[in-house]
Amino acid sequence: MNNVRVIFHIDMNAFFASCEEIKRPYIKDKPFAVGARYSKKGVLSTSNYIARKYGVYSAMSVSDALKKCPNLIILDSDYQFYIECSKKFLKIIYEYTDRVEQASIDEAFIDVTDIDMHPVEFAKLLQKRIKDECQLPSSIGIAPTLFLAKMASDMKKPMGITIVRKRDIKDKIFPLDVSDMFGIGKKTSPKLKELGIKTIGDLYERLDELKDFFGDKMYEYIKSTLEGRSSDVVDPDRYSSFSSIGNSRTSIQPITSEEEAYEFLNYVGEITYNRLKKYNLKAYTFTIQIKYTYLKTYSKSKTYNDSTNDRLEFFDRCKELFDSLWNGSDIRLIGVQTSNLEEIGMKVYDLFHLDNIEDEEKLNKALNSIEEKYGKNAIKKGIK
Repeated sequence: MNNVRVIFHIDMNAFFASCEEIKRPYIKDKPFAVGARYSKKGVLSTSNYIARKYGVYSAMSVSDALKKCPNLIILDSDYQFYIECSKKFLKIIYEYTDRVEQASIDEAFIDVTDIDMHPVEFAKLLQKRIKDECQLPSSIGIAPTLFLAKMASDMKKPMGITIVRKRDIKDKIFPLDVSDMFGIGKKTSPKLKELGIKTIGDLYERLDELKDFFGDKMYEYIKSTLEGRSSDVVDPDRYSSFSSIGNSRTSIQPITSEEEAYEFLNYVGEITYNRLKKYNLKAYTFTIQIKYTYLKTYSKSKTYNDSTNDRLEFFDRCKELFDSLWNGSDIRLIGVQTSNLEEIGMKVYDLFHLDNIEDEEKLNKALNSIEEKYGKNAIKKGIK
């Protein structure tokens, strides 16, 4: 077996905008963005490539975007539709391998080391199928580590395929702006530039003198990634836990209305619900977390008498908790967590609370079978 892994990072190009073009083909040739249309505090979650030519980008305020492009069309987010589009492109990937780690709604790492096809040809195949069948453009990075694959996928957009090997790091990664390095935040890169560190290569050369600035953990992360020693493990279970399953998501624009809040709650809940189903689990305890735009975070939990992974019941419980927690303020983050889990297996019948006649008939058959084998006194009623 090849000791060097072949990792793909598949990144949908301007994903929300691409999804909106599926619904509204007539806007493809016009500058548009996705964001909170009627909110003064709203920011854009993404823009199409035409709008980007005017300088309109994600995380830009609606007012600033309209100054740069007065004829900009701003569309409200439709998270449920984005989830459906995400499922479609992931379904294509799962036809070839289950070694898939979904990093977010619009990106995934896959390990293609054992795929019997040249990596570039396989990337072209996946890219074409996703475009033809899902109407979604994508870029694919090919590399021996997750970090390098992620960096590679950003190099050619839209519809690019880029290979970055370990020996390519100095030529392809080091010349990039330090703000382009995955893991360096928007607050950190300006501080680095104040220190004269403009490129990723500058960062690597001066990394030792910045050890106290970053701390040991971040220092080791940067050093290992830029030396090609970072993780090459695609872990489908990276974000799952059998003691609890959940996730949280930050909205790029503040959530200001009840409609937006429920839509985002459903988007976050969908991810948690799918993981419960994937691992064949039911949950007794539900927890909802809300972070407001003024950065205060609150959570509320409730343990129910019966466990569930029924879809309607799951979302009813989420909504019940959310409604009792939300104070009406603008929201930045929503989290949905489940715990006190149990695996779905053989049904245990409660002799004192039979739900229906069919259950009673099954139970009687089981009791009769035991009595025939072990005698009529083998089972006796207990006292509760």
